[in-house]
Amino acid sequence: MATEVLTQMQALPVRSAGRLLLIWQNPETRAFVRVAALDHLVDGRYAFRYLEAARRGDFQPLVEFPDFDSVYVSDKLPAFFGNRVMSHRRDSYPTYRHWIGLDEPGSDTPFEVMARTGAPRATDTFHIVDDLRLGSDGSVVSRFLASGVRHVPGANERLEQLHEGQRLELRCEPDNPVNNRAILIDMVVDEPVGYVPDWLVDDVHNLRNQASSLVLTAERVNMDAPPHLRLLCKIEAG
Repeated sequence: MATEVLTQMQALPVRSAGRLLLIWQNPETRAFVRVAALDHLVDGRYAFRYLEAARRGDFQPLVEFPDFDSVYVSDKLPAFFGNRVMSHRRDSYPTYRHWIGLDEPGSDTPFEVMARTGAPRATDTFHIVDDLRLGSDGSVVSRFLASGVRHVPGANERLEQLHEGQRLELRCEPDNPVNNRAILIDMVVDEPVGYVPDWLVDDVHNLRNQASSLVLTAERVNMDAPPHLRLLCKIEAG
């Protein structure tokens, strides 16, 4: 894989067609920190760079990207990210692809798979998410899998009644014993079916504060899937 190393002061070779953020959970404080950004450039290449928060605290640079002050531009998806995406060769891949709402041919790009799933691995504390900041046109559209479905009493029974395309509600849960910024996902008022993933909570709070409108819908309900893949949500703000 050919990799060009630039300084942070240099502009990207061409503009970005999409951006994902790398979120690291500090194992000591449990805080989620935005440590890096991965851009998919319009010419097909990828550009990785660290964000300012990575330079603070206990975070150490990744082996593949050892310098905090460089931009790494490569022809192919860097291995750190590629290894987090399910192989198309696995027998279960067509079902998995359906569960995350990527049935259309060519829609299951690594970027889109990571954005929808968070691309977690049991061996580390990283998550990969869409950039939920409002775009240049003042809007954002993204998708994520609901967390905590198995921990919400009655969630499965409610999901069986939930229709794809149905509007959902967001509800803050300040008395949550684990995270006082937690956000519940309600089928209707006070009938929860899951949570916004913890690593997305701050972004969703910010989006709710900044956007004039925000709509959350159930894009895919997968009662035959494991709990963490059971509800795919679509968020639209503007």
